[in-house]
Amino acid sequence: MKSSDHEKVDEGADTALGTHYAFGKNWERFADGLDEARISHAVAELARLIPPADIAGKTFLDVGSGSGLSSLAALRLGAERVEAVDLDPDSVVTSRAVLARFAPDAAWQVREASALELDPAILGRFDVVHSWGVLHHTGAMWRSINACLPLVAEDGLFVLALYRKTPACGFWRWEKRLYSRAPSFLRLIVRALYKTLYVAGLLATGRNPRTYISAYVSNRGMSWATDVEDWLGGYPYESVSPGEIRTFMHSRKFSEKRSFLKPARLYGLFGSHCDEYVFKKAKKLSD
Repeated sequence: MKSSDHEKVDEGADTALGTHYAFGKNWERFADGLDEARISHAVAELARLIPPADIAGKTFLDVGSGSGLSSLAALRLGAERVEAVDLDPDSVVTSRAVLARFAPDAAWQVREASALELDPAILGRFDVVHSWGVLHHTGAMWRSINACLPLVAEDGLFVLALYRKTPACGFWRWEKRLYSRAPSFLRLIVRALYKTLYVAGLLATGRNPRTYISAYVSNRGMSWATDVEDWLGGYPYESVSPGEIRTFMHSRKFSEKRSFLKPARLYGLFGSHCDEYVFKKAKKLSD
């Protein structure tokens, strides 16, 4: 994809907070049930994505902190300092509360800021810039990715997870836009219908729904119910193929260290999954 194509994709997108689904309220409810068991799963998943040696003693920027769980996991893995930012004021409040509760003596700060407006002159540069499942919800995915790159220190890591593009993405973009504006009773009906169909899909593919839902906590410490709400309401919504993001990052002198790809089942009819990527910023050549 050419640079002009990225600009075309972002053109006219909903980037203002008022056009977005209220992610912060969902994270607030999730954080009420946060405990050490969920935190340990989040730590293990972050360590799978980024080796602890690449976090310990390093600076860590969490773009789109949500509940603050990833920021907390980075601190548990020995990050020297964590800076967290989120556009949603409720997410900022929740992130601060979670970090104050579980990491009161650690070096961290949470700011209210848009991923599209991050400034290295204010924030500085970081050994690890992390954004899991966030930038595809900004309303301008390519611009937000580009805005994060100057915040990565030389030889640093840019870690991101983005929805995999599927044939059903057009439908889900439409559904999310309607859901995020729908009254609560209609959301309840849509959630019940989606959960029923999802469970039927699990049964049809030979999986035990009870086991699947009870084991869901191993997925970064998340909750199935929270993620269902997040999926149905997650507007704005964009998605990307592995080839597109790799071309984009390589053109900006970032090399791929590792990736974890998870294609959606059934052509994305029940939703998509996040592909995870770890890119490394090239060192500047000395004179």
